[in-house]
Amino acid sequence: MTRSHALSRRRLSLLPLAGLAVPSIARAQQWPDRPLRAVIPWPPGGQVDKYGRPLAEALAQALGRPVVVENRGGAGGLLGTEYVSRAPADGYTLLLNNNIGFIGNAAANPSVLRFDPIRDFAPIGIFHESAVVFLAHPSLGVRTFDEFLAAARASTQPLPYASSGGGSSGSLATQALQRKYGLEFLEVVYQGGGPRLTALLSGEVKFASTDIALVREYVTTGALRPLISVGRRRQNVWPDIPCFGDIGLTDFDYGNWQALLVPAGVPASIQARLRDALDQARRSPLFERASDDGEIIFQTGQEAVERIRRGYEERLRLPASPA
Repeated sequence: MTRSHALSRRRLSLLPLAGLAVPSIARAQQWPDRPLRAVIPWPPGGQVDKYGRPLAEALAQALGRPVVVENRGGAGGLLGTEYVSRAPADGYTLLLNNNIGFIGNAAANPSVLRFDPIRDFAPIGIFHESAVVFLAHPSLGVRTFDEFLAAARASTQPLPYASSGGGSSGSLATQALQRKYGLEFLEVVYQGGGPRLTALLSGEVKFASTDIALVREYVTTGALRPLISVGRRRQNVWPDIPCFGDIGLTDFDYGNWQALLVPAGVPASIQARLRDALDQARRSPLFERASDDGEIIFQTGQEAVERIRRGYEERLRLPASPA
């Protein structure tokens, strides 16, 4: 066989592989050419819904294609998150989640976890951080954090509190209070912010922590009483109530963030376009109106990866939740 014939045969043998790559590249270049799905792994009415729906609408405006929101609640955000981890890596299935459902409950439930939040996802960006506050039901008879501590010490039974799971920011913050003050509380787990808030408003539990945006109207009417905010600094909304920084709890990231993520393997060009669309969406009046009780941020690339990784590893190192 001549050298020219051998080269021709090698070129022909590479053609099928080249042919396989062309449609993939073409699809990425044409993206998006149909509606997208944004999965919220929580029931309607909670914190992720409050920020996720207007963001999805603003993303649709930025991309020029509909972004259909789909609630897939269950197992503290784990079921819907797992669903997205198994979706095709084509950029048409997005995940809107918070740190509770993405890393918190994942770290708290390793025995049932069927995805890896670090390996199986690519963060497009962390776009919002919520102001979180502890609140009490009026039946507890307290109006300040000091009165709350006194009531907890005087109670013959552990005070019940609403949680979204052992890895949630609220549960971790409550455990920090237990350790600091030598208290014992009873954790009652609900599947999402909506059911958790309903339980608190009804008096089914005595206290809980949640996003300020979800409870401002109830504090105004006296249906709930704010006790302490979860963060290093006091909140502008209620500057008179203390914060975790005031009591020396500053060694952990209790921030309650919201993020847009895609399955690992989505082409870099699509991730870049989604990042640009997220940047436009977070600055849109539509999203800004829904975010007036928190901070709109934009952590992308390695900054987002490292914050997610650090938060996940912090939670993995925590002691088990008290029985």
